[in-house]
Amino acid sequence: MGILARLLFLAIRLSMPAAILRSHAAAEGTPTASAMRASGYAHPEWLVDPAWLEGHLTDPAVRVVALTPADAFARGHVPGAAQIDWPDLEVTDTSDPSIERWRGEVEGKLTALGLEPGLTVVMYDDGTLWAARLWWVLDQLGHADKRILNGGLAAWTAAGGALETGASRVAPAAAPYRGIPNTANLAILADVRAALDDPAVALVDARTATEYADGHIPGAVHLEFVANAVPAAPKVWKGAEELRALYAGLGVTSDKTVIPYCTTGVRSAVTYFTLRLIGYERVALYTGSWAEWSRHPELPRTTGDRP
Repeated sequence: MGILARLLFLAIRLSMPAAILRSHAAAEGTPTASAMRASGYAHPEWLVDPAWLEGHLTDPAVRVVALTPADAFARGHVPGAAQIDWPDLEVTDTSDPSIERWRGEVEGKLTALGLEPGLTVVMYDDGTLWAARLWWVLDQLGHADKRILNGGLAAWTAAGGALETGASRVAPAAAPYRGIPNTANLAILADVRAALDDPAVALVDARTATEYADGHIPGAVHLEFVANAVPAAPKVWKGAEELRALYAGLGVTSDKTVIPYCTTGVRSAVTYFTLRLIGYERVALYTGSWAEWSRHPELPRTTGDRP
C-alpha cells in the first residue's frame, strides 16, 4: 500500500476515537488541561498534567510508563510506573520482514509492562521529550488511548508529586498484547525514496544542526526536535499557534504529507507527535531514519545547512 493511501487510512481510522477522547478530556478537565485546550491543540487529550495523573494513579484502567534508563528510574519515578528505555523500541531496518519481527518483539515488551490494548497509557520521560517514541510505538500498534505527561518527571516533582524508588514492581499483563498495525504512521525506505522532489511531501530532519550539515536526505528541512518544547524545565510543549508558525515558516504545512526522521527515529518521534498534536493528519515517521538511509551508498545525500 502506498504512503498516501496508508495516510488516508490513518485519518479515517483515527476520527472516531479522537472524538471520544476529546469528549472524555473535556469532562475531566483540570486547570492545566483547560489551558492546553485553549492553546489550540487539535488533540489536547493527548497531553495530561500532574494533577490529572495524580487523580488517576489508582485507576485500574490507567497504566503509567517511564521512558527512562533503568538507573534513573530506580533513583525516583512516578509511583506504580513501569520502565522501558528507547533502545528497547528501536528499529532501523524498514524492510517488511524486519518491521513484522519488530512488532512481535515490541508486543512482548508491552505485555511485560502490564499493558493491554484497552487501557489508558500515560508515558513520561526525564526531560528528553522521548516519551513520544513510546507514544508513536503505541500509535503504530493501533492503541487508542495514549497520553504524555506534559513536562515529564520535572513537572511531576514541581507539582509536589511523590516519588518511588527502586525497580518497577509492575506485573506482566495476563494476556499477550496484540496490536492492530497502523501502517499509515510509518514511512519505509521506499516511501522516502519516492518522496524525493515531490512538492506534496515535506521531509523534516529533527537532528542537531551539526548532524544535519554533515549529511541529510536531499530536500529535508531542519528543525531540531527540542524546538517543539519550551527550553527550560519542565519542558512542556509550546502552544499550537507558535508551533504551526514554526513549521509553516519552513514550508511544512498541513496540506502536505510530512515525513520526520532523525538518526534512529527516537528524536523525530517528538516531531511526529507534535505535528499530530497540532492537527497535521498526514504524518508518517521514517523510523529507519539516517541510520538506514546512510547504510545505502547508492542513495543521494546532501551536506551543508540548506535542504
